[in-house]
Amino acid sequence: MRLHHLSGPVLRSLNSVTEHEDAVTFLLDTEVSRRLLLLRMILDAGAEVPHGDASELTRAWQLLESAERADPASFRRALLEPQVGVWAATLVRRLSRPDPQAAAGEAPLRVELGFLAQLAAAVFVTAGVDFYARVPLWDGQVILPGLGRATVRGEGWSTAEVSARDGVVRVAAGGTTTTLPQDVESDAPGWEGLRKLRAEHAGVAVTVTLDDLGPGAPVPALRRAGRLSPARFVRWQDWFGRMWPELVEGHPDSARALAAGLLSVVPLARGERLRARAASSSDAFGCVLLSEPDADDDVLPAQLGVALVHELRHSLLNGLAFLTPLFEERGELFHTPWRDDPRPIGGLVHGAYAFSGVAHYWRTRGTDGLAGFEFALWRDAVRAVLETLLDHPALTPSGSALVTALYEQTSGWREDQVSPREQRLAHLAATHHQATWRVHHLHTPTAHARELTAAWCEGRRGVRGGTEPELRVDPHARRLDSLALLARLSLVAPAEFEALRQVDDPAHLLPGVARADVALMDGDAETAVKLYAEELTGPGGRQAAWAGLGLALAERGEAAAGAALVEHPELAVAVSRSLPTPPDPVALAHWLAG
Repeated sequence: MRLHHLSGPVLRSLNSVTEHEDAVTFLLDTEVSRRLLLLRMILDAGAEVPHGDASELTRAWQLLESAERADPASFRRALLEPQVGVWAATLVRRLSRPDPQAAAGEAPLRVELGFLAQLAAAVFVTAGVDFYARVPLWDGQVILPGLGRATVRGEGWSTAEVSARDGVVRVAAGGTTTTLPQDVESDAPGWEGLRKLRAEHAGVAVTVTLDDLGPGAPVPALRRAGRLSPARFVRWQDWFGRMWPELVEGHPDSARALAAGLLSVVPLARGERLRARAASSSDAFGCVLLSEPDADDDVLPAQLGVALVHELRHSLLNGLAFLTPLFEERGELFHTPWRDDPRPIGGLVHGAYAFSGVAHYWRTRGTDGLAGFEFALWRDAVRAVLETLLDHPALTPSGSALVTALYEQTSGWREDQVSPREQRLAHLAATHHQATWRVHHLHTPTAHARELTAAWCEGRRGVRGGTEPELRVDPHARRLDSLALLARLSLVAPAEFEALRQVDDPAHLLPGVARADVALMDGDAETAVKLYAEELTGPGGRQAAWAGLGLALAERGEAAAGAALVEHPELAVAVSRSLPTPPDPVALAHWLAG
């Protein structure tokens, strides 16, 4: 382990709307040191906690030291495996608890500590060196991080032997032995290898582990796809091969950064149409969790490429934040244009950083169609959040420098022309998201709601201002991006969009979408106003329909009434909920407008 200096050139590469290989290389070096520190913390804390035979921990540590001496390069690669990062960080947090012994759903502590031996075994296998190790076994399975999974006989938690002699690696337990193939990526009886996704274009090559084995979950809330069949793996390889040339041609710096820093892809179960899911974890540098992309030929390469860029930027920012604090959490929550829930300031910083890269990606791909829409949407979103963050007292000097750099680099983007249709769709999607967020999470104080309701009932003019709404997080807020989803569908699959216009309940085809939303995005403001009003006065109507009604009224030329609902939809919700029967939504909008 060595000292690291965050130099000016590297910091400039990090404080950027694009990604740079030198910054990735630097952060990988610092991540190695961070994980060495985590290993030391595990050794020291593990030695003080009763967990069985203390000599097992000592032997595992000595084995790991021997593995590093045998092949330092293989040790470094194994240490950087995202699964190793998840294991180490999770175990350190567990060892810091008052009682680190196994809670519900956790492995015994001795098993988690025994992962050190599994890590050492993986290094020895890669190095091609003879060795012998005793490693934890769970229901007959042994994971060798970065390599694959062996299956032998065994139930519950027990122990297996892993050894190599004359180039032959064996895993044995319960009277059974699995022999690893020479090519450990390949499957063999009792062995499932971790396969690699590979691509090359114009001299830029990338090799990434497709981690469909686990065991650690970088983001536990996301459902993994599980072991992929050979046919599904071939599909992933095809998608990757189609994405890579476009990324290299359009974004060579990003491609070289990904080639250096993208270490593994964890496949997720397929998401909803045009709602591909992607995620990352601060514990797993270079790991991207990714659902299958949409099959549209003109969508798939860009959708996959921009998702990888987005998540790599989260890894870069996490790496920077480990070196220098960027912000101080103070309990304040904000609206962000890319989330359904209120986010702390860290969420704003992360989102602005990641989506500035997303906007930069789309900026180079044209001014109309999907590229024009996505650029307009994320350009405006990033600028709005950066303006919130500028000079915010919760930012550290490093955080302020980062935000200022992003703000300056994006300052000219608003002058970039986008085709009128795409700009309109982006405006509707962004405005609807913010207004719908207010409907879900902002509540009019009771006294003000009563005052407004009384004024409405008595025919008096209402008082809109003077009282700040209360933030109450609605855990059921979902799919606030429904208009953005409709915009994408209209641009890339017009036949599917047309099909939505022909059905009574579009939500069966596209969850979260109503007929009024389709009419609004299709430019039929008259029908949209009618349908939103019917929804708001009928049973089971979405309260978020107030936001859509405001946009439809504005498009119909009733700017003041539309603005009243878009800017403060929570007031309409408060009055409507206070009345025994639903009011005329259009009349209420005009009344709120004064």
